[in-house]
Amino acid sequence: MNRKTGLMLLAGFLGLALLVAGSAVFHFWLFTRLPGSPSREIRQLTIQPGMSGPRVAQLLHDHGVVANAQEFYLLCWLRRSLGKLQAGEYAFMPLSTPDQILDQIIHGRVIVCSATLPEGATIRDMARALAQRGIIPEAEFIKLATDRESIGALGLDVPTLEGYLFPETYTFSRPINGAQVVKAMVRQFWRHLPPDWRQRAEELGYSLNDIVILASMVEKEAVIDSERSIIAAVFYNRLKLNMPLQSDPTAVYDLPDFTGPVTAAQLKRQSPYNTYLKKGLPVGPICNPGAKSLRAAFYPEDVRYIYFVSNNDGSHYFSETLSEHQKAVTRYQEKRKAMQEGESSNRAAPSVPTEDRSPQAADGSESASTTTGEAP
Repeated sequence: MNRKTGLMLLAGFLGLALLVAGSAVFHFWLFTRLPGSPSREIRQLTIQPGMSGPRVAQLLHDHGVVANAQEFYLLCWLRRSLGKLQAGEYAFMPLSTPDQILDQIIHGRVIVCSATLPEGATIRDMARALAQRGIIPEAEFIKLATDRESIGALGLDVPTLEGYLFPETYTFSRPINGAQVVKAMVRQFWRHLPPDWRQRAEELGYSLNDIVILASMVEKEAVIDSERSIIAAVFYNRLKLNMPLQSDPTAVYDLPDFTGPVTAAQLKRQSPYNTYLKKGLPVGPICNPGAKSLRAAFYPEDVRYIYFVSNNDGSHYFSETLSEHQKAVTRYQEKRKAMQEGESSNRAAPSVPTEDRSPQAADGSESASTTTGEAP
């Protein structure tokens, strides 16, 4: 073979190599810009912590997210992203390109779940809400919120986390760790305490847990924000006078799935939470109070009120004396009767009312809220 023939063969070989290389480059270019799958379905998968680049690429291929595992790995290598792949549960949209998929994984755009937990929600309420949003099973949340070892790990010495699970909107990334959910809620509780809470607790003469219990009662009684600190003051004043707090919500807190108005019979039921039968604070919080009720419990109004009664519009009438309170109760009852008569006249076939509350408390005395109040 002469020199000319050799050069021609070399040129042909180089040309073929360039053609193959060009074809490979073009094929890879198409791979990065065309959808990894023609499917119109959303593909969900979980990248576990510590998973290597080749395993991630193979996982994506196995779930039909990318067409070729090796080429996706090469894309990760070329973009210097092998150390940036984030773990989590992902949902990849239909017709996503490998470039878009890699961007999603690098930036950790995982599936998130949100839940809004309102002020006044109990552990049971929160457990149901979180389970409905697919964040944590109901039983698991209740166990974490009532297990002394789990609670102790959060730096609290209380029987349950009732009162310490701050109510707000939470967003969690999947996969979700149940203990981290509870930890996040307790962390928010600490963030919403007044900065000088230790000093204020000492000045009030109560422990943090006592104040949280009282705040939970304020949360259940108050409707209007401006009244929260006044209601807190009523409870503190009654405690000073050794009067029963006689707060309706305490009588039904430990009734599972309680709904509806509190009845006279329920006010008489034996319960360590029932402040109609037990003087002082209940044995624990009756809900998880929000920031406004917590602040009201730390900073009650400087008033002498020891009674309050509903005005039938969400607000309350506050009184210092029993006689003044009884007059307010009479007005409340007259207004309520007029409302009931108006409702009855508007119904074609009035229904028989269920058992209603007596104006008196369970022990025959008069209550602090809603109706009348025991004389000191």
